[in-house]
Amino acid sequence: MPLTATDLRKLSYLKCNHAALRVHLALLKLELAYNTALKAEVQDHPTTHYIWRTRGDGKVRAAHAANNGRVFSWDNPPPTGHPGEDYNCRCTPEPYVRGESEFAYQTLTSPVNDSSPKWESVDFVWHAVIHGDAVTLSEIGRLQDVIDHYAYVAEGGVFERVSQQVIDTARSTRNGYFSYDFSNSYAFKEIAFPFGNSTVFGIFKGYVSEKNGMMKIEGTVEYFFDDDYTDPAGIRQRHYGTSDPTMVDAIERYITDGGGGVYGITGQWQTVFQAEAKLNENDSRYKWSEDER
Repeated sequence: MPLTATDLRKLSYLKCNHAALRVHLALLKLELAYNTALKAEVQDHPTTHYIWRTRGDGKVRAAHAANNGRVFSWDNPPPTGHPGEDYNCRCTPEPYVRGESEFAYQTLTSPVNDSSPKWESVDFVWHAVIHGDAVTLSEIGRLQDVIDHYAYVAEGGVFERVSQQVIDTARSTRNGYFSYDFSNSYAFKEIAFPFGNSTVFGIFKGYVSEKNGMMKIEGTVEYFFDDDYTDPAGIRQRHYGTSDPTMVDAIERYITDGGGGVYGITGQWQTVFQAEAKLNENDSRYKWSEDER
């Protein structure tokens, strides 16, 4: 018996309602799954963003040290993954709350055009023997090595120390432009023995604004590396306590310098500095005393 027009309309109505019901049930399931996931996310991560914190010791790998003090989203992990995800990672996430949390980090902005291959100890000696001219870290393939060692290894990481000093200086300005210059010597023998103790100096230039007890600091930091190739085996250093060539006569200097002359090694790089820190030093994680300068 063929279906009437009325039967066809009823059937179409039932099909439409059934399809609508299926869509409605699917939306309910999706909403339930979303709420469940959101609840679990809130339980695991009380905030949407976190500040990467390392242990601050010599065991921290360079890629993780570069994350230290940076703000990341749980929905957008850095290339290293979130803290603790990488093998044997001891880093931790600190919940980030806008207007309350403190952070500070530097991002390298200048290009690193290192030559290849990298100079080893014998290359330093040979260049001295042929009375070579002054060289740059990029020319000897060592700029990136020096930056990484200075930033994250020397004395526990000098980027962190510079950040503390810049923040401390900003407290006396509170609002407006300010600058801060610094200089110190650090051991770079782990990179190449002829480096010995080298001087790194620089200057921060930027601005600070203060609101409700929190400072926002932005600027750039210029770094300069300066060293002289001399006393490659450290003979004068061990005997006299200094590699100063004026401490010995010409013959002894010729011997201790490996038959070569003194030449300069220089380098330069730049970073962008960003930080948010508490104006009250007593409440801040970023503190710096005159005794540490």
